[in-house]
Amino acid sequence: MFSAKHATREIGIVIFEDFQLLDAAGPISVFEMPTRGMQSAPYCLTVYSLRGGLVRSSSGAAMDSVALPPDLAPDTLVVSGGEGTRSAMSDTALLDAIRDISGRTRRTTSVCSGTFVLAAAGLLDGRRATTHWRRCDALARTYPDVCVEADRIFVQDGKFWTSAGITA
Repeated sequence: MFSAKHATREIGIVIFEDFQLLDAAGPISVFEMPTRGMQSAPYCLTVYSLRGGLVRSSSGAAMDSVALPPDLAPDTLVVSGGEGTRSAMSDTALLDAIRDISGRTRRTTSVCSGTFVLAAAGLLDGRRATTHWRRCDALARTYPDVCVEADRIFVQDGKFWTSAGITA
């Protein structure tokens, strides 16, 4: 149970063009629910993107975001997945930001194909990870230094948590 003696934990959710809306909205809902009816919320949620502003999801719906600040140090960083991961994997500014921020987090996580973004940033080298079962072979081929566990819903390796998908 959260008490006043505990500090509010900042949760940063990273989105990018053509992200999967559910991959951001699912974690937002999970962290928002415990704050209902509390005077001192246990979590502070912020959605981030590289440049800030409205970011279009793969469904066409847009989500507002704050530009990733260089000194961001959330308790937990959540990287969403979706069709846009293909572009995000080659966005050096985004990968650099995620890598830098991850160095200051207690926990860095990904939802579904967001695992590819963490791998592209080099954060999963030598670590165990998972993603959506349809993409596990591609993850293993593209990032051979990542130990892909295809039969897992989620994998924790140190402070890194990866998941098979929001509805897995």
